Amino acid sequence: MEDIISRDNKKIKHIVQLYKRKYRTTHQEFVAEGYRTVMDILPTGTVRYVIVNIESIKQEQLNLLLSLCDTYDVQVFSISDSLWKGIETTVHGQGVIAVVCQKVRRLEDFRVKENGLYVLIDGVQDPGNLGTLIRTAVGAGVEAMFLTSNTVDIYNEKTVRSTMSGLCKLPIYTNVTKNEVVRLIEEQGITLYGTVLEESVDYGQPTYEGSTMIALGNEANGITEDILQLVTQRISIPMYGPMESLNVAIAGALCMYKVQERKLCLSK
Repeated sequence: MEDIISRDNKKIKHIVQLYKRKYRTTHQEFVAEGYRTVMDILPTGTVRYVIVNIESIKQEQLNLLLSLCDTYDVQVFSISDSLWKGIETTVHGQGVIAVVCQKVRRLEDFRVKENGLYVLIDGVQDPGNLGTLIRTAVGAGVEAMFLTSNTVDIYNEKTVRSTMSGLCKLPIYTNVTKNEVVRLIEEQGITLYGTVLEESVDYGQPTYEGSTMIALGNEANGITEDILQLVTQRISIPMYGPMESLNVAIAGALCMYKVQERKLCLSK
């Protein structure tokens, strides 16, 4: 483990700049914060290097982290508490930061999985909501996620934190256009369902046979008209109390698990 003692160190400056979207995009890297998140990401082989605050990390955690970094040939650097406060954004951090390579995926390389579940995110703006949706998608066995260009950056630090390492465990395609969604539906044989309040059926009604995609829209305005035109069937979650709708992350979670539940019933 090598010590970093100056704010002028290139790695420190690089990390600070990675909190800016344009810089992240240029260098195709992002910052992951927190012991558990970094430990989960290390086995994916995408971590460039790790920085630890030896004044705040527990010794047992440090030993496990160093062992795992050694296994995956990842270099570890240590910094003081004063330097740490200038680069970490988590209020209750655990003294661990990793610089991680972004996975650049091309839509033309995508191949649908028979009877698989996919999610289309159309304009979600809150980083926490997107991060929760990604984390839930991993847990629900979603095969891949597609994001339209009007969706918040997946590498925003709040999004990354909310995914709890799920960002590195799910194929995610960004800046997807309407025409690309059309090709996915027509060429890959995917049925698109949209979460919409108006003119919809109970989300437990469809059988969701074959390859299925669930579209989730913006927190305030829902799915855009461009995407809504492509939907085969509109679905909605019934409300049993005096509330019109649910938060998009909660609604998305319910939909993902409902679809998988229905698919499981069909397979029996």
